[in-house]
Amino acid sequence: MMLKNSFSLVSCFFLLAFATSCASLVEVTAIEQFSKAIENEDLKSLKHHTTMKFSKVALRDKSSMDDLKILKIPTGETTIVEITDISENHKKVVAEVGKNKKKLLYELKRVSKTGEWVVDDIYINQKQKNLNVMKSVTEQMDLLLTVREFVSAWEEGNRDDILGTTDGEFKDSLEQLHPAFLAKLSNKVAGESKSSKKKRPDAQLDTNIAIIRLPRRTGEMVISMKLNDGKWKATDVAVESRVDGQHIASAKKQAKMLLTVSKFLDAYNQNDKNELKKYSTGQFFKGGLDFADLKLAALPHSQDAAADYELKIENNLANFVTQNNGKMINLSLVRVESDEIDIPDKYLIEEVTLFQDQGNQQVTLTSLFSTRAITLLFSEALSKRDMKILDFSSTPDFSTRVWKRVAPQLVAQLPLDEITEPGFEILDIQFNGAITKVYARQGNLPVTYILREHLGQLLVDDIHLDLKDRPASVKATLEMMVRVQNYAFSMHEQNIRDLQRHSSRDFNELVWRQVEHVPQTAFNIPELLMSNLASLEINENEGYSRIQLGNKERGATVLFIKQQGQYVVDDIMINSDSAVSRYLSTKKELRMSMAATSGTLKQNAVQAAYTISNQSDAGNSTSPQPVTVPEIQPAAFEVPQQEP
Repeated sequence: MMLKNSFSLVSCFFLLAFATSCASLVEVTAIEQFSKAIENEDLKSLKHHTTMKFSKVALRDKSSMDDLKILKIPTGETTIVEITDISENHKKVVAEVGKNKKKLLYELKRVSKTGEWVVDDIYINQKQKNLNVMKSVTEQMDLLLTVREFVSAWEEGNRDDILGTTDGEFKDSLEQLHPAFLAKLSNKVAGESKSSKKKRPDAQLDTNIAIIRLPRRTGEMVISMKLNDGKWKATDVAVESRVDGQHIASAKKQAKMLLTVSKFLDAYNQNDKNELKKYSTGQFFKGGLDFADLKLAALPHSQDAAADYELKIENNLANFVTQNNGKMINLSLVRVESDEIDIPDKYLIEEVTLFQDQGNQQVTLTSLFSTRAITLLFSEALSKRDMKILDFSSTPDFSTRVWKRVAPQLVAQLPLDEITEPGFEILDIQFNGAITKVYARQGNLPVTYILREHLGQLLVDDIHLDLKDRPASVKATLEMMVRVQNYAFSMHEQNIRDLQRHSSRDFNELVWRQVEHVPQTAFNIPELLMSNLASLEINENEGYSRIQLGNKERGATVLFIKQQGQYVVDDIMINSDSAVSRYLSTKKELRMSMAATSGTLKQNAVQAAYTISNQSDAGNSTSPQPVTVPEIQPAAFEVPQQEP
């Protein structure tokens, strides 16, 4: 009885050992068949010894064997360490494989038709810096094959294939991008890569994020990927290049910039200002595009701009440089950061620069459009004699010398007839640094507006025109004419103080310092001074100016001299056909009136001597003796006062 029980116990032990041995043999066989297929690089056999899921994901491409080598899956002698039955047809097996006895976790599944156990997945422990994670071969192979598919799609440039490899903001920007821009970008990203056999991607994985570095001939491609719904998709790609001009810090950012450029150019060529406003900075749009006639400055269409361009990026700024009819054009972009976390940053066009004359001359659209606008505004203000607009749109020098000196009562009398004829037309614009020249036609008269940059704004500094017996500068002409008209107004208003301020020392000494009212003469001098301009001469070297008004029969010639840095009236020669000599000195006429009219002189005023006759008395013994004139010291001469 005892012998019988012993036999039964030994039999059970051997049966258990045999069963365990048979089970281990099944797992070892499945693993070794898988390993042998890898060693032999037999893709067909490998597919036979793996599940359909593994084959479709990890073995879906001819290059799968190359990527399996990258993973360096251990092969060789296999020792089972632990077996866990998940279900009747599913096992998890921990095995030591190869000479180094590296532990791997295999998932085995039984094929229902044949009953054969095959590999469903393998987990390898990855150590990367501070990371220690278990990654499945299926997941890693999927990633590596996705990288190859990404590179292939971008090298071939097929739009649908490229979009199929991307996700998120990256895909959104690429989808909206003009096909020509996408093709150019894909070409820049793909570049010249190494042959497929030499490509050895270096992948760093962490949960659902991966960074893949792929060698190129001149550098390296860095792809950022994210696992979404079981599929790896690129969220960005960078190109680190040793060749100047081929470095791409972020293809996603470039796609956003190119999308802005493309949308801007489309809106510009369609004259759609509502769309232009979306892709322009507020300052650029309001300062130039909003009121501009866009047909005046041609910009290339998107597909033409994409044919040959260069994108230079520095921090938050970028410059898109392209050609249009052989002329270079630069679109400057700026990144606008969003305050909202869920709203991505965007890029806007902040200026467009046109290069002409082989790059020697450049002009911004803001300058071009604002130049036309300010010129048209100024021309209209001249016609309406709108002093506020003229002052606002002129340089400080122009305003100080002309517009701010015009007496309100004399605005309507400004001598502007030649430059306010109907039919103003701009013919051409030339830019040269801070100076801009606008060539135009006023009626039948060619005129040139001179605009100067002041505090970042273009303002009218002068107008040049070619008229006989006048300076080319309208500013210089108006400056003198305003002085004449103000002088006439001061005489009309009996404003002795203003007359003193704008008269020479001699004129003051002989007349204005001795009277309280303007002496009456036979001629209406203020009216003569308001006559039409006949000629104007300014001699800066000699310090004098001569202005002829009216005509020889009825008019006046105003003589200015420069004292204390400003022109003052020294005399007014009256042109009259009623006078014997036709020309009479206002100083003489006023002196004669002072002498003939009682009560004209101030009390206690000492009248200075003055020779009235124009004939020489030299050698005539009967000529009257000169009147004795009290000596007047220089300190007694009144110095013209400065404008308040």
